[in-house]
Amino acid sequence: MSVPGDAVSEAQELALRDVREGGSWSQRQRMKNATLRALVRTALWLADRLPRSWLIGLLGGVGGLVHLVSRELRERTQRHLRRADLDPALSSLVWRNCGRNLGRCLLLRRKGALSDAVELDAESAQCLDDALAEGRGVVFVSLHLGPFEWLAAKIAEHWQSAGRGSPGPAILVRESYDPGLDPVVDQHRVGRGLEVIHRGKPGASARILRALRQGRPVGFLPDLGGRVRSEQVRWLGGLAELPIGPLRLAERTGARLLIGYLEPKPDAGFALRIAPSKALLSDHPSQALAAELEARIRRHPTHWLWMGLK
Repeated sequence: MSVPGDAVSEAQELALRDVREGGSWSQRQRMKNATLRALVRTALWLADRLPRSWLIGLLGGVGGLVHLVSRELRERTQRHLRRADLDPALSSLVWRNCGRNLGRCLLLRRKGALSDAVELDAESAQCLDDALAEGRGVVFVSLHLGPFEWLAAKIAEHWQSAGRGSPGPAILVRESYDPGLDPVVDQHRVGRGLEVIHRGKPGASARILRALRQGRPVGFLPDLGGRVRSEQVRWLGGLAELPIGPLRLAERTGARLLIGYLEPKPDAGFALRIAPSKALLSDHPSQALAAELEARIRRHPTHWLWMGLK
């Protein structure tokens, strides 16, 4: 299948402006990004000072407002829900929960344990501890469900409570389009004892392998795809590209492959559920992993980021 020339030109032009792709910014872009950095820092300063319930409620309201005023985003969310044979009317709650969960993630910037906010049941804790005891590391696959940043923070808390010390668990993330924002975005992660690996930076693969050799868990979020090696899978009523890096790593290193996610609780808290993945036992591992992830999304569809689905 050929790609239209104008699409190629547009992609090349975008790459030239994306410093992650080796590009550079114009003077106007540099000024714009400096302004955005200042706005982000100001917004975070304000968020850090709001009472917890106000922050979550305010951002939930913002999510609801976006759903109301943006026809494009509203219809995109409804289209994806409909394709998955779910009620498109859920889109309003999807957006409100998106805002609320962003507020919950921002709470990680504050000091304090997650014990009261996230429950780690004995079975899930044992599953993780058994995998770590094998000494070959853990490939930990999760998804953008609920306040997903809490998951890695809870794993780090569990790691530290067991006296495992430093370095702690690692997570693979995509770096910001603006390198100046990376320290801001990563502050709460590093502060919680996580090693942050930016997938587009030199040495990322070596750092992942080093963490696994040291017997540490490495977290991945493949559910929304990315510009990495992927395979086409059936996904939520359609076809999508699922990154296969976690499967390849687990297969080649012998690290245990686990799936974890945050399950919403009736009291507005969340429970961290961890279980072994059986994807590598399948003749089609990528499709098997997609099915495992999809099953968890379908249990709690209003807490997943449908608007991010391509």
